[in-house]
Amino acid sequence: MIAERIYRNSDYQRIINFLREMYNSSSNQHCWLPMRLEYAEHLVNPLYIERGHDSWHNYINIWEERGRIVGIAHPEEESNAYLQIRPGYRHLEREMITWIEDNISERSTADGCREVFIWANDSDEYRQNILRKRGYIREDECSYLNIQELDCPGRPAEDFQPELPDDYNICTMVDDIAPLKRYNVLRKAFHPGKEDKSEIPASFLQMLQAPMYKPELDILVRKQDGQLAASCLVWYDENINMRMFEPVGTHPDHQRKGLGRAAMLAGLQKLKTLGAEKAYVESFGEERYSFYKSAGFRAYDRDYPWKKQFK
Repeated sequence: MIAERIYRNSDYQRIINFLREMYNSSSNQHCWLPMRLEYAEHLVNPLYIERGHDSWHNYINIWEERGRIVGIAHPEEESNAYLQIRPGYRHLEREMITWIEDNISERSTADGCREVFIWANDSDEYRQNILRKRGYIREDECSYLNIQELDCPGRPAEDFQPELPDDYNICTMVDDIAPLKRYNVLRKAFHPGKEDKSEIPASFLQMLQAPMYKPELDILVRKQDGQLAASCLVWYDENINMRMFEPVGTHPDHQRKGLGRAAMLAGLQKLKTLGAEKAYVESFGEERYSFYKSAGFRAYDRDYPWKKQFK
């Protein structure tokens, strides 16, 4: 007997464990990695709440069989929806998509039309066929799922040695970096037209308290005068021995110097020294994919958003 219900706070660790199980059961990742849920819970969701949106907890729905999670439907940001589903339960997918259309879709036009984007893996013909029959159209751009193999025999950590201009160096949040400076270099990388903040937002402080956040894996590029120029955060889930890069960015005043790539390489070098086997990063669009490819990542799969507008 399968039951469905809305998310409760006590479900968070259960979902993390479910995603770990899905990763360990498949050589191809069709579900989120646990680190992505951690990042969404501890930074993306608090950030959206600060901007006046509802918590994503109100839009996470769980399907269970005898207390065991078999499927999850949820957003990450407005009108973007994801399905995490256990093999053997794909017959629930139509029901889950209906729930998404009723609960996650947003009004997009003046005449009251709504729209929603549901993500499907490029190799997932089953979901694509369902979406196509329900009037969804695949968007042109995709998210690349990229991986870096770190445990190749004979590949030393020196292979990941970053190259920096003479007046820059690598540091981490262990090196007594002010959290406000760390926040502002991230803010400027993604919002170059905005002024620096004078106070740290609560959403960023919440990220620093996340269980999978490790200050020694929060990589920064610093100029000799103390300015932070680029940042690269590595999330680490020791239960599956997997690391995920998110986010990576360079301050607009320091771009076109290879600093973002250098931060990535410094992170990979540290992971190699720690004995990590794999590192993962997801990138949306061809330009971002080219950046991660330059640091040695290879795309092993792609996810596409499928869009539907309806009344």
